[in-house]
Amino acid sequence: MGILWIYINIKNENKMNDPVAIVVIALIAAAVFSIFYIIKSKHLERMAKIESGMIDQEFKDSGNIFLNIGILLCSLATAVFTSYLFSIYTKIPEYVIIPGFLLLFGGIGFLISFYISKKKSN
Repeated sequence: MGILWIYINIKNENKMNDPVAIVVIALIAAAVFSIFYIIKSKHLERMAKIESGMIDQEFKDSGNIFLNIGILLCSLATAVFTSYLFSIYTKIPEYVIIPGFLLLFGGIGFLISFYISKKKSN
């Protein structure tokens, strides 16, 4: 947090931006605290379920998350490569093509991972 404060003070010699830095640091600290609290409460809930003998469906399906992430990343990489080739051959700017291809191929990747997970569960 101190590095951010020094960077803001060096970049902006004007003292009027100091409240902005304080607000940014406070928001970052609040976000970190919130994430920590959410993770801690989930952990306590899982421990209580394990102690009471309840089997959580979330534990059973934890292997599919890596499959879903892998398919999504492969589809996004394919989108970047395809959009680059498409922008070279059509002379349409990359900043126009890349977001569209990322959304298109990301959606296709989600559909593929959904159907593979559905097949795997049957």
